[in-house]
Amino acid sequence: MKKYILTGIPCLAAIIVALFYFLGNKETTQYRTEKINRGTISKYVTATGTINPVRTVIIGSQVTGLISKLYADYNSVVGVGQIVAQIDPVPFEHQVKKAEAALATAIASLEKAKVNSKNNRRNYHRSKKLFAKKVVSIEALDSARTTYEAGLADVRLAEAQVLQAKAALGIAKTDLGHTVIRSPLNGIVISRNVDVGQTVVSSFQTPVLFNIAEDLEHMQVNTNVDEADIGMITIGQDAKFTVDAFPDDIFEGNVIEIRMAPIIFQYVVTYDTIINVNNSSLKLKPGMTANTSILVAKAENVLKVPNASLRYTPSEISKGETDNKPGADRKFVKKTGSHIWVLDNGKLKQVAVKFGMGDDSYTEILEADIEEGMEVVIGETLPNAVQKGPQKVPWGRSRF
Repeated sequence: MKKYILTGIPCLAAIIVALFYFLGNKETTQYRTEKINRGTISKYVTATGTINPVRTVIIGSQVTGLISKLYADYNSVVGVGQIVAQIDPVPFEHQVKKAEAALATAIASLEKAKVNSKNNRRNYHRSKKLFAKKVVSIEALDSARTTYEAGLADVRLAEAQVLQAKAALGIAKTDLGHTVIRSPLNGIVISRNVDVGQTVVSSFQTPVLFNIAEDLEHMQVNTNVDEADIGMITIGQDAKFTVDAFPDDIFEGNVIEIRMAPIIFQYVVTYDTIINVNNSSLKLKPGMTANTSILVAKAENVLKVPNASLRYTPSEISKGETDNKPGADRKFVKKTGSHIWVLDNGKLKQVAVKFGMGDDSYTEILEADIEEGMEVVIGETLPNAVQKGPQKVPWGRSRF
């Protein structure tokens, strides 16, 4: 008898433990909720852009020559009319002298033509008088007149040559003046593309010597806004952006221009949207990448629910576990895109809503049978569920 008692006690204990485990491990659903409250919802259009100066001027050379001097370098502050580079002027000075000599020759030729014209005029008038007295023949008179008229043509030709020589001299002096490169605006040099001793060739296009930004305290962001979002962008909207160099700083500006020319890259259409920025701190540098957010809409003091509640569906519905009662007696109706789930006295309840504007975290509720302070369900947990660990794979057998 004692043997049976000793054997039965462990069995009874095992049965009690098993009953306690199975009865106590009954799965109960717990819901994660968040209170419905009022607040502000802001809608943004995000885009990537590049920071650029408001006005940038490329300084080049209109003449071909050797760079003899440089008066500006990277980050040099320059003013209007300030000399930034010098091309060797000696060849152009010789061209000026050559043009001056050509002009002097043309002027001398004109004087000579005028003297000959006066002499031909006197001979012609003398021949006319002699012909009237029948001293010379008509052939002699015609010859004198032809010579006189040819002299007048020589004078006009010499005058044209003088004008041509003056124009050539003007071109030579202009080219000589172009050997001195000056800044057309007040700004700062952001790039220099030449060195002393380098030859610049001006033929089909102007060689680039310097790139000067007018004012780095006022910058702009050139953003590429997708065609799906460009309809929400208007001039004057507020914008903010960050740059990788200062991830903790938020820079602000506003939209000043929406350019009509489309930018098409790999079948994606975007539009260049300009945002002005105050860069008085000079933190922003040309060429930096800006992650911009443009405020396109804002709603204040509105009822809002977390976006997670819009994606929530009770596990009973998602698994298809509906009871067999008639439709009027069923606990839930299958969720649609215009419903949310709330807890009413601890019970799950489906509420039809009309959504408004939304942002990354919350969505505005326009019409619904809900009040501020109610709890909306955003998820559920099964705290007593048995967590199944990874199964052991027999030695030598692949898991895949």
